[in-house]
Amino acid sequence: MSNSLDRFRIKKLEGRPLLLPIEEQMRSMKDYELLKAMKDIKRIFKNKPELRDACIEQLQTSIKSSKSTLNTSYIENYILKGNKINVLVTWNGSSDKIILNRLGITQFQVLNITCYDKYFDQNFFLKLEKFGNKQIIFETEIGTFNKNGRLLNLEETHRMVCSRKHKTDSLHDPRTDVKLTKCIFDYIVRIFGYQNLTKHYE
Repeated sequence: MSNSLDRFRIKKLEGRPLLLPIEEQMRSMKDYELLKAMKDIKRIFKNKPELRDACIEQLQTSIKSSKSTLNTSYIENYILKGNKINVLVTWNGSSDKIILNRLGITQFQVLNITCYDKYFDQNFFLKLEKFGNKQIIFETEIGTFNKNGRLLNLEETHRMVCSRKHKTDSLHDPRTDVKLTKCIFDYIVRIFGYQNLTKHYE
């Protein structure tokens, strides 16, 4: 995650992995649950070794980490830092919203960015909408992309709106996702205007 006050800084949440069951309270994963998670990752991504290895590496790094930033208090305090309007921005963030709800972080408004083929003609539109009521705040055409399916992924969308070569880690590293999402959001703000955006939260 990245606070807008830390324009180029990305905070990676670290600590023992959390279990977020629907009917139970959030808690740290037990050893046998971690072993099962690793087996499931290897099975699910059997034919996608790059993604499988990235997930396993991230899980192992989290287990060994001496830091403890993977908790509700740290996340809330980080979001609330500074005198600003507190709005979360996600990329195709339905799963992010579920995780936030399970963590009990429900007091912030959430904006979602997506990029889709609006008219089934491989001409794609970038859209910023409010979670919950799906109100479209901003939408703009960004051009043609030859692919099957109506949605562009994060990396494809970023290529459409930014020609810069960002210094990034693996495409499967969460810090890369945050960096590309920030860049796309900056693109939206430049076109839409900061004042027009903040009018929705006055």
